[in-house]
Amino acid sequence: EADERAKKAEIRVHELEEELGKLNEELRFYQHRYESQGIDSSSEGAIEEDNLLEPILAALICKIEVTSGRAFLEANTSLESCLRLLKMWNRLRPSTQKILTLAAEVKTLKKDKEHLRINLSKAEEEVKILFEENNILDEANKRLVRQSREEKNLHDSGRKHTGSASAKTNKRKSSPKVCSPIEKKINFTETDSTRKPLSPFRYNSPI
Repeated sequence: EADERAKKAEIRVHELEEELGKLNEELRFYQHRYESQGIDSSSEGAIEEDNLLEPILAALICKIEVTSGRAFLEANTSLESCLRLLKMWNRLRPSTQKILTLAAEVKTLKKDKEHLRINLSKAEEEVKILFEENNILDEANKRLVRQSREEKNLHDSGRKHTGSASAKTNKRKSSPKVCSPIEKKINFTETDSTRKPLSPFRYNSPI
């Protein structure tokens, strides 16, 4: 936003500079014409020139009120010429009043231009500060991303190690036990029906 305001202010400054240059040229031209028309304003040439000048000045100042020329004189009464013209205001010709109004507009444009320069300078400073802050935030974000990745890798490594140890433990628990030989119980009381009984023991008798 600050960058956009700076660009707009810069464009406006250029526009005012061009407009101010044109107004200065026109003002110098009409001042020269006014000064060179001679002391005798009642002459036919002066009247004709004034008649030609009037519509041009009216077109230049457009909607600007002629009273702004009087306000300009009032604001600059420290200058003797302005003070004298102010006292003569009601007797001044319309073309002279319009020239003074044009001069007031030039002065206003100069002030606007200076204000825009100040605003442009402030906007450029804001852009610079925002750029620096953005760089700081970018670096902080990169650090957080690296830290997050490191923590994730550490967590995944811990889980892998824990899972491996658990698998080994379960393997040991599930290993088959060495079974002892099956004990068979022999029943000596049972007799084999198929076996013949032993013959009775006979002592050896003498022949």
